[in-house]
Amino acid sequence: MGTSMMISDVTCSSCGTSYEMAEATSPHGGPGQADCLICGALLESWQEPKLKAFRLVMVVEHRYAKVPARPTA
Repeated sequence: MGTSMMISDVTCSSCGTSYEMAEATSPHGGPGQADCLICGALLESWQEPKLKAFRLVMVVEHRYAKVPARPTA
């Protein structure tokens, strides 16, 4: 069985912090969970034989503020 890696974006539903998640199905993997490093909320839990790694990408306080769209005439 070959191992394939998938990269995806994950956002904490509690505080909005952004993460990248690397996920691979592996005979060495197992059930687990990951918690947000900023607020401690559950990011994800899994029961499958997977290896998952989470990398903090950006804390909400460091994002640019949303700029309202200029009204069109």
